[in-house]
Amino acid sequence: MFGRNNNSPSKNAHETPRKASVPPSVISADMYVLGNIISSDGLLDIDGKIDGNVRCKVATVRPNGRVKGDVVAEIVHVYGEIEGLVKAKAVTLYASARVQGTIMHESLSIEDGAFVDGKFKRTDKVFMDDELSKALDVAGFDNDNDEPVSEEELKVLENLRLIS
Repeated sequence: MFGRNNNSPSKNAHETPRKASVPPSVISADMYVLGNIISSDGLLDIDGKIDGNVRCKVATVRPNGRVKGDVVAEIVHVYGEIEGLVKAKAVTLYASARVQGTIMHESLSIEDGAFVDGKFKRTDKVFMDDELSKALDVAGFDNDNDEPVSEEELKVLENLRLIS
């Protein structure tokens, strides 16, 4: 009655339950999105058009896909067009890719035929946990010089970014 049931599998107390695989979020070819997209744990497959920023774990911009805004992810694959900042640990630009803007990366792969009009910034640590860097990132402020930035300046820059 109160004995151990030998039919059920025993679980180790230190085991963590496996997370079910997250299906990809798809922006299909006939879809137009005006606004920001955040997909925290999954893959975002973009075959349509987005006017706004994208933040996810893995982003793939298909040949028909176009993003006019920033793309921030751990891994970015580009077959289509991006106009804005691309910030990722690993970026792959395929032959059909067209990127206008800055690409911040830890690793970068570019196939022959890919078009880039902008600049590349290689960094050892793309994602910083510093509060100031998060605020600067939200405001769209690139602090290449070492001048201090006040909270008031950050608020103004963030508001300007929201307006434009």
